Amino acid sequence: MLHYYDYGEDQLAYFDEGAHLDNKKTTLLLIHGFGEDHCIWKRQIEFLAQYYRVIAPNLPGVHCKPLTIHHTEAASIGRYVEVMHELMHSLHIEKYYVLGHSMGGYIGLAFADYYVNHVIGLGLIHSTTFEDSPAKKESRLKVAEFIQEHGTRKFLETSTQNLFANAFKQAHPDQIQDVMDSVSDISVEAMIQFVMAMRNRRSHQHMLTENRIPIWMIVGEDDIAVPIEDSLQQTQLLPANNVIVLKQVGHMGMLEATEQVNNALLGFIQAAEIK
Repeated sequence: MLHYYDYGEDQLAYFDEGAHLDNKKTTLLLIHGFGEDHCIWKRQIEFLAQYYRVIAPNLPGVHCKPLTIHHTEAASIGRYVEVMHELMHSLHIEKYYVLGHSMGGYIGLAFADYYVNHVIGLGLIHSTTFEDSPAKKESRLKVAEFIQEHGTRKFLETSTQNLFANAFKQAHPDQIQDVMDSVSDISVEAMIQFVMAMRNRRSHQHMLTENRIPIWMIVGEDDIAVPIEDSLQQTQLLPANNVIVLKQVGHMGMLEATEQVNNALLGFIQAAEIK
């Protein structure tokens, strides 16, 4: 069911689904990535809500006003963490698993690193613990400049296609178009905030070896946004059962390999619950 949460600037929409909708049951917080909204999780919500309570919000700026950031303040992942934390607090949910796609994974990492008494497990779906390299930081600036000059829709038209593996692009152009259309109304200001927050984030690689909470990674073999070489450096630090590599899949396994992703997420959480 769709609900709305007032984060101070506006109201963001969030899905709240689950067989019981009971705070005592296991709860999952799903955080979408850059150039997406919470509907990117639709297939995962439908599947996982059979077993758990699932909260899937839009980030501030997605179909709502962006955060107010003073000109002396740098955009940061931490600002989105605070809104997500406040949302869960408003729902009186104290402990939960966080599953984040791409930028949503960056938010999840910072969330789990700071709110150690709340996040009990973290899934990184096509995401990375690494901070941006100098070359990537420069690329982020160029993306921000392009969005500023040409707008959100034009950027999505040139970038979204590249998130999918070739076979999926050829077979499902309609689904890719739906992804673009669903978020083409995101403001230039919000998109640039997201870009700069990603650029400014720090590394969280230390979390892979702390063994404080279970961390899982879902990796796309053909992902060009998070290169497989970078992902494999990180997955080697995790137990083998905490990793799945999707063959012939790009950056969007939720759509490209829905059944594999759904079953992997369910398996990860079930294993954590047993422990």
